[in-house]
Amino acid sequence: MLRRTHGPRNLTRLLALLSFGAACMLFGRSALFAEDPTPPDGPAIYRVEITGAISPSTLEILEQAIETAEEANASALLVVLDTHGGLMSSMDDMIRDILASKVPVITYVGPPGASCGSAGVFILYASHLAAMAPATNIGSATPISMGSGGREGDDDRIPETAGADDELNLKRKLLNHSRAQITSLAEYHGRDVNFAVRTITHAENITSTEAFRIGAVDLLAENETELIQKASGRQVRMPSGRHTLELVGLPVVNIEHDFRSDVLSILTDPSVAYILFSLGMIGILAELYYPGSIFPGVVGAICLILGLYSMQSLSVDYTGFALIGLSIVFFILELHVPSYGMLSVAGLGCFVLGSLMLVRSGDEFLGTTLSVAITTSLLMGGVMALIAYKAAQAHRAKRVSGFEKMLEETGVVREAVSADDGSVFVHSEIWQARTGGAPIAVGTRVRVVGKDGLVLRVEPA
Repeated sequence: MLRRTHGPRNLTRLLALLSFGAACMLFGRSALFAEDPTPPDGPAIYRVEITGAISPSTLEILEQAIETAEEANASALLVVLDTHGGLMSSMDDMIRDILASKVPVITYVGPPGASCGSAGVFILYASHLAAMAPATNIGSATPISMGSGGREGDDDRIPETAGADDELNLKRKLLNHSRAQITSLAEYHGRDVNFAVRTITHAENITSTEAFRIGAVDLLAENETELIQKASGRQVRMPSGRHTLELVGLPVVNIEHDFRSDVLSILTDPSVAYILFSLGMIGILAELYYPGSIFPGVVGAICLILGLYSMQSLSVDYTGFALIGLSIVFFILELHVPSYGMLSVAGLGCFVLGSLMLVRSGDEFLGTTLSVAITTSLLMGGVMALIAYKAAQAHRAKRVSGFEKMLEETGVVREAVSADDGSVFVHSEIWQARTGGAPIAVGTRVRVVGKDGLVLRVEPA
């Protein structure tokens, strides 16, 4: 009897599941990627918060905020800053974005208790209007190379002229570059140059009250409302020339951080970077010592790539590309290594994470769009789910070949079967047969219960 298959029904269910997942992702995408705020009718002030270490993720936040404010033709972009410093490479790009912005950028060190250190000083000095809240501080912008440290017996002073010690030469280059950079920013916006230089050469750090008194910042405001009132009517230097701020009474539109930016910010934390890199090395070594464990190798490979990104050895776009490549390796290994689905799950996770990293990466070759990332990830997940379902279905299915299938068959005696010989017609074939009990007459229906070589053992059905 033919058995009706459920292939079309299963395919329909899969397509419905994928459609439902796509709808959930597209309608709920704000959980992963914050939608651009709806611009109000008329002028407005756009606001974004930048906290924690200056890193590629904060650079991306600022770039998106400036782009959003420019597209909405905002009257100003208010950047609320609280940072102890960060990477010079990201800081340099943020400075360039601020100076090239078509919208005035007002950087406000707040709320009270916030700080503006190291790279934050450069960002504040680059802003078209610099302001601070009471009980905040600014300074300590001396550049430091990662992994460097003083040697016992070394002189603290850096020679004025180049010498044979390349380590000292590198320090001198960083110091002189930073000093010239912050001096040019101070002169560009008419702020105190002396403090700008001393915060580089002497790591000087002062309070917001002192910074306002000496002219290192333009305004001192208790809160953002007071800041907007004091900033309104002031002139700032823009690429197009002098511009007068008119901000009183304008609505403030918040630019929210999305899930992707928050994750990247966590990954760039120095402590997280150290943990990820350590777990990556431990996992790889464990897999080498105990081949076939799979789990340590999978976790180690993923953590190692994320650790390299955290330490800024890999950019966000190449990290995404590496994760997608790793997912392909996991999928291929799944076909040859019994991992009970672990490699498939890890591969899918790497593919989704890598795709999300490539969204808005800024790379013309590797970058992708949100819709492409979501669609591809859903299709990949659907294909892997279908493969897993079919594999489980095949595992549970009854055997359709081999002697195990014969044990389920019944037949008819062609020649009387005794303990020594006889023949039966089973599964459209004639077999020699014997019985362990009484003889079985011709025409009797029998059931196969075993096999001795090419002779079946049967008993009455």
